[in-house]
Amino acid sequence: MDITAPTAKIFKITIKPTLMHKIKLLSIFTLLTVSLSGCTLKKQISVYSDYPPTEGNIPIIMTNQPLPRNIVRIGSIDVGENGGLTPSCKCTYEACIRAIEEGARRSGAQVIYIVRITEPNIHSTCYNITAELYRYQ
Repeated sequence: MDITAPTAKIFKITIKPTLMHKIKLLSIFTLLTVSLSGCTLKKQISVYSDYPPTEGNIPIIMTNQPLPRNIVRIGSIDVGENGGLTPSCKCTYEACIRAIEEGARRSGAQVIYIVRITEPNIHSTCYNITAELYRYQ
């Protein structure tokens, strides 16, 4: 009786990418690209005229607080979620206020008046803040 060991055959398997594999890979690539590029806050600034940038601290006045009498409105700024893909760590209250201060400084504002604050909810994971920009006369 002749006992021989079974021989192992090595099969060369070639996997051809199917349409479903291509769609999955494209979806993953697109998701990564969009999520990495959407890591910033949305800032929309409207200023009526050109002013020199402001240096130093800019006072922030909250909603329903009185404004100084000798100021004029020079514009507005909206800061918040960028298309639903902004990471929540990038659009905290503090990050939105920093973005407003930075935009106000570049616009030449001397007073920031917070008009509206929308907190994160089931529709958005971000704070959305609207502010008006003012200068002293």
